[in-house]
Amino acid sequence: MTDNYGQPCVLLIDDKPDEERGRASAISARGLKTIVRTPQNVTLEDVAQASVIAVDEYLEWGADSHPEVPAFYPVDGLALIRVFQRHAWKMETSPAFVLRSGELAELGKSLPATIRESALAAQHDLDWAFNKQDAREGHRIAALAAATHELRQTFPAGNGWEGGLGWLGLGDNEWCDIAATQVDACRPPDHSVADYTSGSSWLRWFAQRILPYPTFLLSDLHASVRLRLPLADFQSVLASGSPLSQKINEFLYSGHLHDFYGRRWWRAGIDHFVDSLLAEGDWDVSESELLAEKLAELHGGNLGSLPHKHPVVVIDANYTESEWVVDSSEAVRLSPDLWPVFADEPWASIDDAEEDPYIRSLVAREDQNRIFGG
Repeated sequence: MTDNYGQPCVLLIDDKPDEERGRASAISARGLKTIVRTPQNVTLEDVAQASVIAVDEYLEWGADSHPEVPAFYPVDGLALIRVFQRHAWKMETSPAFVLRSGELAELGKSLPATIRESALAAQHDLDWAFNKQDAREGHRIAALAAATHELRQTFPAGNGWEGGLGWLGLGDNEWCDIAATQVDACRPPDHSVADYTSGSSWLRWFAQRILPYPTFLLSDLHASVRLRLPLADFQSVLASGSPLSQKINEFLYSGHLHDFYGRRWWRAGIDHFVDSLLAEGDWDVSESELLAEKLAELHGGNLGSLPHKHPVVVIDANYTESEWVVDSSEAVRLSPDLWPVFADEPWASIDDAEEDPYIRSLVAREDQNRIFGG
């Protein structure tokens, strides 16, 4: 079944529906249809038209809703989602299923905080897990619904790869072929699996395996390192409106879920820009000096430059990027759980690894032997 409804639809399932009316109104104001139901009042029609089905984790059932037979009693939101997933499968629809919880930190306390939402979702066969205390939750649910709605149109049989690139908003430019190659290297589900699921597997891949990590899309920090700019200077340039700012903004990712996990940049665009600047230069100076000179010239003012020969981004035990870039000679490579093999290698500073036993346990075996002697 394809999506025959004219607009994205969010189905909010909560045992206290009156508390969700305000959130529903905020989502509806973004041009989406919003339905609020208690678990007992959800209909198959609701499930069929939903682009996103968002279920509260902790549900209080009335006495008359407590069957004595366990098979007919979903004990929490996760169990209830399983019921609706099977109904959606039977009807051949493919909504995004998300969990909502005010206690996400407790539910996923064993998971690194920075990737807790995506990791919890993957752990429980969901598309995402939202913190109900997040002020941007309604906005992010709306973005997920719009993205899912579009995927239903994007993935008719046999159109997976082209449809996926279109969904990402990859335009026609000098570096688009390189970007497409980088997307492909991240192993998107763009063939039979994506077609069979009407693109929902693509959504999970993108939200859970691409956005949280440095892949073909980069965070501000990773983009600034490739330009050899301190993060503060990179962000200052973007706010300036200078010719350099305008150029860099050509590489801003603006496809679906573009602000779901923070601002992201096309790696291929940034790298192409750097290569074009270096190709024009004076080979009597180093690449870093030449790049700094060209960037300052475009910006129309002085800019800092990273002093490191091989700058790398380091993370902490929660997978949070540090704003302080270090040289690779002062860092160790990590092998953390859940980190995609196609993402850039994660690093930690040697000092952090020496001080934090948990970070040290994540150090890749080769560096463990080299730095710590086994």
